[in-house]
Order: sequence, then C-alpha cells, then structure tokens
Amino acid sequence: MPDVKTRYMGLELANPVIVGSSTHTITPEKVKALEEAGAAAVVLKSIFEEQIRLEVTDMFDALEQQEHAEAYEYLRADYPMQIGPETYLDRLRAIKAAANIPVIASVNCVDADRWVAFGRKIEQAGADALELNIYDIAASNAVESAEIEDRHIALVEAVTAEVGIPVAVKIGPYYTSLPRFAARLNATQARAVVMFNRFFQPDIDIEELALKPAINLSRPDDIRLPLRWIALLRSVLICDIALTSGVHDAAGVIKALLAGANTVQICSVLYHRDPSVIGELVRGLEAWMGQHGFYSVEAFRGRMAVTDAEDRQGYERAQYVKSLVGLE
Repeated sequence: MPDVKTRYMGLELANPVIVGSSTHTITPEKVKALEEAGAAAVVLKSIFEEQIRLEVTDMFDALEQQEHAEAYEYLRADYPMQIGPETYLDRLRAIKAAANIPVIASVNCVDADRWVAFGRKIEQAGADALELNIYDIAASNAVESAEIEDRHIALVEAVTAEVGIPVAVKIGPYYTSLPRFAARLNATQARAVVMFNRFFQPDIDIEELALKPAINLSRPDDIRLPLRWIALLRSVLICDIALTSGVHDAAGVIKALLAGANTVQICSVLYHRDPSVIGELVRGLEAWMGQHGFYSVEAFRGRMAVTDAEDRQGYERAQYVKSLVGLE
C-alpha cells in the first residue's frame, strides 16, 4: 500500500491534504468532522487586523464612559495587538482540545509592530503553527514595490523572532519579481510559503451603482497559476511549499506534489461537496501512486519542478508561443 504520509513545517501529517482557512474551520465540531473525513491538518479561519482594531475601539468607547481616566490613557498608549480579541484565542483552545490533528492558526496582517505580541498569545493558546496571511493590496501610486516587499519581510522576521512554533507565509502572486521575493524569504525563519492568496474581487451593481461583495471560489483551472510558480521556485525556496487554489480532485493533489509542493490546502471544493471529498482525494492519490509504482510521496515529489534552463522553458515564454502557434 502506498504511503501518503508527509511532513510540513516539521509537522508529521497522515497525508498532504490540509483544509485551508475558511468557515469550514471555525468550530470544534466542524474541525472534528474534517478530521474524521481524512484531513491531515486544518488552518483556522483568519483573524484580521481590522477585527482587532474594531474590538479594541469598542473597548475604548466603553472606557470613555467610565471614570477611569488613567486606565483609559494607559490602554490608548498600548498596541491594540497586545490586547487582541480573546474570542479567537478561546476558539483556538477549544478546537485544539477537540482535534487530534495539527491546528494552524491564521492571522491576516500587514504591519510587523502589530502582530508580534498576538503571535505569542496564539502560541500560548496551543497552536501547532502559525500562518501569516499577507493580504496587502498595492493601491497607491505613492508606494514603491520595494517598500511593500520590505514591509512583508519585516513582518515575517518580527514574528518568527518572537514565536517558537513554525510560521508559514501565505502570499499573493503580484510581486514585481516573485523569484527575488522568494529568495528574500529564504533569509527569514519562515518554515513554509503558501501559494497563493485569493484576494477579494468586488463586483459592481449596475442598477444601484454601488460595489457589491462577490464570493471568490476557485475553479479547477485556477490551479495552473500556483503550479507554474511552485515548479519554478521549488529549487529556489529552501522552506516547504503549500499549494492553495484550484484543488478540487485527486488530480489536483498529484499535480501539486509533482510540481514540488509539500501539501495542498483545499477550501472551495468543500462549499460544493461535503467533507467526504477529502477521503476521495486521499484514495485517488493512493491509487495513482500504486499504478505508477510510487510507494512514498517523496518518491515523486518535485518530478515536474524546474531544475535547469531546459525545464524552465516549459513554464515560461517559449511554451506560450508554441500554444499560440498551435491555434493557428
């Protein structure tokens, strides 16, 4: 029987399938159901900087109504992230108590000085690892690309210097030079990179002339973007890699591993299917490995990753030109 066990950030996993940050991972009951269906680990639903600021602002407003000026001024001078919402930490503790699989906390953040103290609280609450979900839209022409990259690296360095648990960095694909940024990540203590963040894509209501939210679920074809970059960067990154976006079947899991990923994170498929789909992914992986004579994941991981200039052409411009010529 093929062995589908793997390691991710030093964590021993029964298989490469992790359930990514979402409403699927928000309660102990849901996480337990995912574990029973075969999930190897879960990433808790992210907590956002804005949520912490809102909770702290509400607390400040309440204090203003009280006759405790000294306490009010003390809290105003402290960082909101040092206070942090206890509800997230309580949820983390409850899920850790219910689950027997690794539980990875997730914070959606940008600024280094706001997350160091909260990272410590997450570690103390029992998280097995921490995923820094860097959601940073470069919407101002006054900000240079180097400034954005420096901010992200500073965040990773600050958090990894203060916590003892493994830290993963979930990034988007929109860096000016992704290989260069990946090389800079190598200089930090990050244990994994997650590719890629699915940024919110608002829609426009043409009758109300207003923005409206739109659910941005992935499709199977969306796997191609992270596949390309994981294959290109596998030999560059010294840390682990998790592929997220577009994994809807066992073929997606297999492709991710062939490109060089250590694990995959699934999310959107669970909005279309129940947790039993996790077992289908794992069984499909086992069947494919048996058919091809692979008895461990390590035996074929990275087989389709770029190792030299000739390999690189298949993921770069030359293959694009061939595809266009083929349509003529």
